[in-house]
Amino acid sequence: MRKILTILGALCAILFWTGGGETSDPVLSVTEIPAEIATSCAVSAAGEAETCHQSDFSRQWVAKTDRGHLFLVTDESCLGNGCRVWLVEKSAGSVVMLLTFNKIFRLHNGSGKYPVVESYTELASSQGVYGRYEWNGSTYTRTSSRPVYLVDGWECGTLKECRFAASEALKQQQVDRAVKIWENTHGISWI
Repeated sequence: MRKILTILGALCAILFWTGGGETSDPVLSVTEIPAEIATSCAVSAAGEAETCHQSDFSRQWVAKTDRGHLFLVTDESCLGNGCRVWLVEKSAGSVVMLLTFNKIFRLHNGSGKYPVVESYTELASSQGVYGRYEWNGSTYTRTSSRPVYLVDGWECGTLKECRFAASEALKQQQVDRAVKIWENTHGISWI
């Protein structure tokens, strides 16, 4: 009798854990990827469409929502700074793209079941921008944007933070370093 109760308890737990008509291992198949993702081509810096290649989409489950499941879709054959990631939601009978962002990103727990997305986009070899996207109940919206500067591959931060870093370099008699920071942030090659 005890074995039967244990088995019934396990079956009930599995049923309530997954919900009606769902599996315990959510999957997004390649055929379910939205058309705007499956047919996307990279755009070159000149704004011209590059030759499309055979995409190799990976799909990673992120979270369960009230409407379905969230997945990250990435094109593993894409290399470089222009590669994108798509956050999609699979619900009964449909898969909808919620957000697209750059391949350098972090997910954080948000206030609800939808994660906060922080993404980094390189604008130039000496500039980038961090964007923060949050779920507002119906869509993702950008809640902040923070431009940063890079000096010799090192992120000195915002304009104010870089100004402080240049001042500190001068205090430490590192004039070359201070000049490099000012060149990258203000286009000034002298102090």
